[in-house]
Amino acid sequence: MSQKNLKLGEILKRAEIIDDFQLNSALSYQRHWGGRFGESLIRLGYITEEKLQGFLARQFERPRVELLGRRIPEDVLHYIPAAKARELNVIPVERREMSGTMHLVVAMTDPTNLTAIDAIQFLTGCRISPALASAESISQAIERNYGTPVIVQETLDISIEEMLAPARPPSPVKGEPTVPLQAFRRLEERHENLVRILYERGVLQAKDLDELV
Repeated sequence: MSQKNLKLGEILKRAEIIDDFQLNSALSYQRHWGGRFGESLIRLGYITEEKLQGFLARQFERPRVELLGRRIPEDVLHYIPAAKARELNVIPVERREMSGTMHLVVAMTDPTNLTAIDAIQFLTGCRISPALASAESISQAIERNYGTPVIVQETLDISIEEMLAPARPPSPVKGEPTVPLQAFRRLEERHENLVRILYERGVLQAKDLDELV
């Protein structure tokens, strides 16, 4: 069986980096808490992230990238939306055209994560070339390059019903001036912009938009 068809745990065991007990313990931890197998090994203290990254880089002949202080061009970032980058904890770092095919270099923690690679390839239409980086450096690079979703943070103290409820002009109170139509239209525009931004950032889904129509 080729190395590409082996799971990460089996590869590490064959390389005598982990033993049977550590393999089974990490698998049990993963089943209970979720996440990737490599993350389970690190959390259990069986291997350091640095050692695992170095092994994967050598084993799969993948480069390691330094993300600290690196600014990624906007046209490269646009290949993977911020919400998807946060979901998979990956970030595109470079694009290259070779023999008429666009290759996208994507920093990730585990080049054996074929599910994530296939998802990114389907999303971008590019051939994906994984590069290795630590989970923390990827998370920091995502926040630094995409920016923190400020609008989402500012609206956390508002219920979802309040965020999604369409703006309506207030009922006139006797003796008080009515709200000008122009001001009400501006309020409507702000509501529509908020819904659009939340949708683009993955906070809302298509089914949520249907309920607003």
